[in-house]
Parts: sequence; C-alpha cells; structure tokens
Amino acid sequence: MTISLHQTVRFDFHQLAHLRTWLKNLWVNCYELFIPLILVALYFGYSNIQHQHRMSLIEQPQIHDFYFVDYHLLAPTTDAKFRYLPLKVKSIDGDNVVFKIGNIGHTEKVSANNHVKSDAAMHRNYFRKEELILPVSQLHSLAEQGVIYDIARPNNIFIEGWMVMHLSELNTENSGS
Repeated sequence: MTISLHQTVRFDFHQLAHLRTWLKNLWVNCYELFIPLILVALYFGYSNIQHQHRMSLIEQPQIHDFYFVDYHLLAPTTDAKFRYLPLKVKSIDGDNVVFKIGNIGHTEKVSANNHVKSDAAMHRNYFRKEELILPVSQLHSLAEQGVIYDIARPNNIFIEGWMVMHLSELNTENSGS
C-alpha cells in the first residue's frame, strides 16, 4: 500500500473539542495531584543543575575554591565522628591540587554556608598546618563517589555572604597574573 503525499488528512474537530473538555475537567478536578508532581520535577531539575555546576567547578579547580568532603573516606585513620571537613585549594601544581585541610569537622554533611558562617574561615586555627595533595584527575571520581559532596567558589572574598579570605589574598593573586 502506498501513501500519496497529496492525500489530505481529515481532522475531526469534534474529537478535539471532546479532548479539550476532558483535559479541562481533569485539570479542574485533579490539579491538587499535579502540584506535587510539578514540585518534584522542579526539585530534580534544580538538583541536576546544581550537580552540573559542581562538576564544572571540579573540572577546572581554581585557587581559593572550597571543597566539602567526607575526610574519613580520604584518610581512614582520622576521626570517624567528625568526618565532614572543608578543604581549600592552596595551589595547583601541574597535575596536582594542594589543599589546606579544615580543622573544624561536622558529624553530618552540612552546607557551605554552615562551614563558613560567622566568617569562620578567617580564624587562624580554621585550617590545619598539614596539607593534602590530590591529582586533578582524581577529583571527578571523588565527587562521583560522594567523597566530595559540595564545592563553592568564592565570589570575590565571600561565600554566601561570609568572608572566607582576606582582600590581600585576592589582590596578591590578581597582581601576580
């Protein structure tokens, strides 16, 4: 059987009117069911956008980025209770990233805001003296495994309104470029 391109398609407008009426009645009677579905879709859409943003920051680390990690998974000999720590990118040497290790741990994953609130990153004992060196190639897999659970790049000298570095650190970096 062949179909000619010149055949006209007959469209029954009466069926379209019934479909429109049916959809209208469905919306009027069941809109309460659609609102949670729309909210869930928005949540997953927003989560996906956040994940993509996080991955783009991990692909191109910069000095002063803050990584929020489950440090016990990186160093199993450390305290398992206060395992969630911030790491701050101190330098990038070729294929390696040198991190300052946060000194204040949390018992559960907390937001970047909770890690740096009240300008905590400005305190002299916020970071340990020791450093952590990781290859750039390993960062993506650590994020996929959930070891790195969040990342924040300071906007000027702030993360979510909290000061995380001195202005002189920013100026030194910019004048060296």
